Amino acid sequence: MRVSVIIAAYNAEAYIAEAVASVLGQTVPPDEVIVIDDGSTDGTRHVLGQFGDRITVLTQDNSGQAVAVNKALATAQGDLIGFCDADDLWTRRKLELQLALLERQGDVEAVFGKVEQFVSPDVPDEQRERLRPAVTVMPGELKQCMLIRRAALDRAGPFDESLPATFFIAWLGRAKQHGLTSAHVDDVVVRRRLHLGNGGRINTDAQNRETLLALRKAIKARRPPE
Repeated sequence: MRVSVIIAAYNAEAYIAEAVASVLGQTVPPDEVIVIDDGSTDGTRHVLGQFGDRITVLTQDNSGQAVAVNKALATAQGDLIGFCDADDLWTRRKLELQLALLERQGDVEAVFGKVEQFVSPDVPDEQRERLRPAVTVMPGELKQCMLIRRAALDRAGPFDESLPATFFIAWLGRAKQHGLTSAHVDDVVVRRRLHLGNGGRINTDAQNRETLLALRKAIKARRPPE
């Protein structure tokens, strides 16, 4: 089975090289890595150019991560789809472990794993304590932790582009309503970087509003037609 990995990047110059390298450096490498630059104004494109033909680079005007991911998915050729955030890191055996589970359990459509949160080394000392996570390692039903069969991904439909911060939460709820079967490997598969630019930490009000909107949409979708 072919594996495609999608990374959406916006002004990710500081971290994108490490993220891409963690995907390319898997013990079982992916067949395709698509990085979509969401209208960056920093040196992201220059950094991506250093990987040459090892990755496919797409571009768009700044439209948000959900739009970027949907655009990249339209070009992906893999039977299995994985995602990495531009500031996070995959552990080296992520694909190896998740592929093995999918091969053993043919009825499983999506595999998740644990996420380890860490404060980025570039965070100033005086800011580190407020970013320190209450829980370091935990189960991760996150986009970057998931490897999913393309058919199951498509069954639930595209990511909701009206929810730029919480589109994956909304999609996962919809996918479960459509019968998504999932499993977890008991290993850390992603290291989630905590830094001063994390969208969820600097835009908490917007994220809370989107979460409520996503919940309302989910409740409405469950109601029988009148």
